[in-house]
Amino acid sequence: MRARLRALFRQRWQRWLDRRIPRVTEVTLNQRRIFIFLTAQGGIASLVLLALFVGGINYANNLLLGLSFFLGSLFVIAIHHTYANLSGLRIAAVAAKPAFAGEHAAFLLRFDDVRGREHESLLIEWEGVALPVMWVNGVIEVTVPLPVQKRGWFRPSRLRLSSVYPVGFLRAWTWLDLDMKTIVYPHPEASELMPAGQGRDGEGEQQRTLGHEDFEGLKTFTPGDALAHVSWKHLARGQGLLTKTYASEEAGSDVLDWNALQGLGIETRLSRLTWWVLQLSQQNRAFGLRLPGTEIAVGNGPELREECLRALALFGREARE
Repeated sequence: MRARLRALFRQRWQRWLDRRIPRVTEVTLNQRRIFIFLTAQGGIASLVLLALFVGGINYANNLLLGLSFFLGSLFVIAIHHTYANLSGLRIAAVAAKPAFAGEHAAFLLRFDDVRGREHESLLIEWEGVALPVMWVNGVIEVTVPLPVQKRGWFRPSRLRLSSVYPVGFLRAWTWLDLDMKTIVYPHPEASELMPAGQGRDGEGEQQRTLGHEDFEGLKTFTPGDALAHVSWKHLARGQGLLTKTYASEEAGSDVLDWNALQGLGIETRLSRLTWWVLQLSQQNRAFGLRLPGTEIAVGNGPELREECLRALALFGREARE
């Protein structure tokens, strides 16, 4: 029963928020979008102030009454300044960068004030990430890294922007639904055998694929590389984390093929194909991609890399959200 009531309350609260603060790409905070209430310290201070006031009345002590009125007036001034620290602040959604599942996607926000005022000690709370913004003077841009776990489109929930400036007895906050989303690529999983099917070189052209036979060279370590191939000698010399690459000659194809990964689950196949897209792009080699219902022609360059990663991320899901 309690869970049902809680769910009903959340649904009504969400509908009310959607009407009062709808999804936008840019918003200027005003009295309709700002909430303010006591913090825990403010609640204790209010009880102390009330006790002083009651004691002053009970004992007819003018000194206590004067102190109560003085502190109460300071409390009212604090309410005004705490509200003003958010009022007039303009927040705009600038850009969202793609990421791989299990990493962080970067969301870029722009802060400024329509009246040219300054704002201090702000706190962004978004998808479990808390990021302080100590000073807004003029136009500043803030990058918020949000954790992403699943491939496909990622649209974060509402952002909470709050401030307890200047005395910490009150908290002013707002819930913003910024119209931002990004695409999350599958997490790359290393594999030593290229999952290639019949492609442009299917008549017998020789192609180099990763193997264990001949040492080919060194490359910068990327997540998913086998630790057994890490060059620990170079790391000990302070030359960075490098990975040994090996090659073997075999007849193959330049098309990464979904059907070449028989017996594996959907996400494992996508992860391995993603790893090979990154590897071949890094080596500036021509390749293509074949998925059920989708085929990307052989080519190279950053445009092909992004097209293949996008197809892998949205495989089996809606292309648009």
